Amino acid sequence: MIRSVAAVAVVASLACVSIGQIDDLFSPLLPSESEQEANFSVAAIPSLLRVRPGSQFHVALVVKIAEGWVYYSPDPGPVALPAEITVDAGGLNAGPALWPKDKSKAVPLGDQQLVNNVYTGLAHIYVPVSVPSDAESGIYKISFTLGGQICKEACINLSGVHVPTSVTVGDADVANPDWTAEISARLAEAITADQLRDWHGQASPAAKPGPVAGSTGAKTIWAGLALALLAGLTLNIMPCVLPVIPLRILSIVEMARESRRRFVTLGLAFAAGMVLFFAGLVVVNAALRLATGQAINISDHFTYPGVRIAMAMVMVAISVNLFGAFTVTVPSKVAALEGKTQREGYAKSLGMGFMMAVLATPCSFAYLLAAMAWAQVQPLWLASVTIITIGVGMAGPHVVLSAFPGLLSKLPKPGKWMEIFKQSMGFVLLPVAIWLISTLSERTWPFWVVAYGVVLAFALWMWGSWLRFDAPLGRKLVVRGLAVAVAVSGGLWMLPKPAAPAIAFRSFDENLFRSARDEGRIVLVKVTASWCTECLVIDYRVYDRPEIAEELAARNVLAVKADVTDRGSAASRWVRDQFGAAPPLTAIYLPGEDKPVMLVGGFSKDKLISALDRREGA
Repeated sequence: MIRSVAAVAVVASLACVSIGQIDDLFSPLLPSESEQEANFSVAAIPSLLRVRPGSQFHVALVVKIAEGWVYYSPDPGPVALPAEITVDAGGLNAGPALWPKDKSKAVPLGDQQLVNNVYTGLAHIYVPVSVPSDAESGIYKISFTLGGQICKEACINLSGVHVPTSVTVGDADVANPDWTAEISARLAEAITADQLRDWHGQASPAAKPGPVAGSTGAKTIWAGLALALLAGLTLNIMPCVLPVIPLRILSIVEMARESRRRFVTLGLAFAAGMVLFFAGLVVVNAALRLATGQAINISDHFTYPGVRIAMAMVMVAISVNLFGAFTVTVPSKVAALEGKTQREGYAKSLGMGFMMAVLATPCSFAYLLAAMAWAQVQPLWLASVTIITIGVGMAGPHVVLSAFPGLLSKLPKPGKWMEIFKQSMGFVLLPVAIWLISTLSERTWPFWVVAYGVVLAFALWMWGSWLRFDAPLGRKLVVRGLAVAVAVSGGLWMLPKPAAPAIAFRSFDENLFRSARDEGRIVLVKVTASWCTECLVIDYRVYDRPEIAEELAARNVLAVKADVTDRGSAASRWVRDQFGAAPPLTAIYLPGEDKPVMLVGGFSKDKLISALDRREGA
């Protein structure tokens, strides 16, 4: 990996020969200053010719870039010098420069491509200038110096690009006739360098500057695979994995009955089941790309109601099996084969690992979304390796766990507790099945009542089955007190009818969306799904808070819910076309902006308010 990064750095340096000390080595080959002047020019146009003390005005730096040349932006990407402006305001006060939004440019680096951010043609840069209230009357000279880099076949480090202008401080404001309507309109679109960087980070995968199809994009192959590995590791701690933790606990308990060697091999089989799920995604993704040119979304399987129903029935079947109501018998020929090869139980561990991966992926999040977005603009072979790497990342901790058979000694000796624990896991899996079924309906409260029925049954089972009739009084008080606590606390939490949501989200309607945009309203689109557990966390932490509802109301925000629970809905089609991403996702469309501010995955109340406060050119 170090060698790959070093190689990319070397090629990047050679691709733009003006980086670092390469200028001195290759100066005879670089364009001359006359070529710089021919291909890059700047004019300074103040908005006012005469300005009063205490007032503010802007100076527009109209940059003209010759055809075929590019000027790198303040956030240029991996291979370029950033644009910069220094100002000598001559006794006045200059604020931070405001930049136009840039474009993406792919730079070939050997057999790879990196994507930089550039300006072409005409670019309007603005510098706000304020006049002190005690400024004396007279002419004030202002000088601007532009730095950075322009490139075509070769690159030029900008030098000596000094642009002077002047204003007169007097008793009245006098507009500059050279300040055209176009210049004024572009000022409304300009943003600071920090906002430009935020825009690069927040833009949707389909809209933000990024890799082009068939390239390695802005990251090296190794960086992309490292991101995929991190995404897989993070899957183990996301809210989506909560429903399947009982499966893993049960597998460890059952492996406690095995030898040390079997503990290791069964654990590896469990991890292999996870990787097998992602291998299946690779096959489906390859088929889709070859047949339709479209890529798979990692949570697509949950958008089909039949899949969620099937998974719920599997959860019920596993629960009933754990209760001891039935056992799975293996044909004698298969049992004999397994006996010869000593593979008894591996299929079960493999299946449980596969099940955990299926149930752990309905919610996307920042790392997973970024890894999948990066993968789907790569060649098919690299996309496939990336998806498999996500599976390897998810399986990694379980492989490490399997490497420590000494953990067996930490568990209690086999006994009645194992049967109690096994049946307890059956009760835990039943609410998982109910949750899966609840995703088929918009009304969730009845399913909470049904789920409480399972909790109550569990408490009654604790009361009657965890103790022998001759158990000591102290143990009876503890166990039955715990059973009562479970029943009462569960009822207090699950049975009350949910309060009305703090924010009255409108169901997604494209006509409503466009109408609000035309009226100049802020439009907030919450992309959610009933099977998205992280969406519920965001609702609890952000959208169910009264202060957020008050903020949206005060700003006259149209709050829209794009429910993508089922694949065939109009909201699902619109979200796929606009973002190509899965929930949780919030898109905030500000007046005058074509692209939304994107909040991907989990976020805080402060981050939402900050996104609402963002204004182009402010």
